[in-house]
Amino acid sequence: MKILDHKQVRYCNLLQRRQEIIQYLPGLIFKNKLFIKDKSFNIEQQKEAQDYGKKQFLNSKGQREYLLLEDITGFIIWKESDEVELLKVQPRNDRLTNSELEMIVNKIRGENGIEIKDRRYLLKLYPKCFVGSELVDWMMANLSISLEQAIKIGQQLVDKKIVHHVQDQHDFENKYLFYRFYLDE
Repeated sequence: MKILDHKQVRYCNLLQRRQEIIQYLPGLIFKNKLFIKDKSFNIEQQKEAQDYGKKQFLNSKGQREYLLLEDITGFIIWKESDEVELLKVQPRNDRLTNSELEMIVNKIRGENGIEIKDRRYLLKLYPKCFVGSELVDWMMANLSISLEQAIKIGQQLVDKKIVHHVQDQHDFENKYLFYRFYLDE
């Protein structure tokens, strides 16, 4: 088992096919191997995370590699998997198709997506919104894309009338600005 910092790996999206079911998973790439999330631990559980990772590695008789990844939320054990494939979401000509955008929106709004919540700014409440810079960070980490691509996708979401600035005063920006999905109006 290797203990790594989140800056030593590349986040990616993985695709797992089982019979006729396709499942999309968050993943990691490390030394050209694909890893899927196995178990999470909070920041106070470092020893438990290390023990769990070592046990899993020994149980696999060294046939499967395990990573202990530390980030600001705690520790995550990632296990090597040959049952998944890399899902590539690369914009062609900087524009995504409607189906690609729909897939990204479903991930953004999904269980491991960005935080959509009521927020306050200058004593005014803005319901069901998210922060532009947080969406950019999320897309870079979860879609394995560059900063420029993430901002372009954010703008495409605005152009296609999927999201908008809460006061309709800004295009999409990588700043602490509030945006809302039209679905949440």
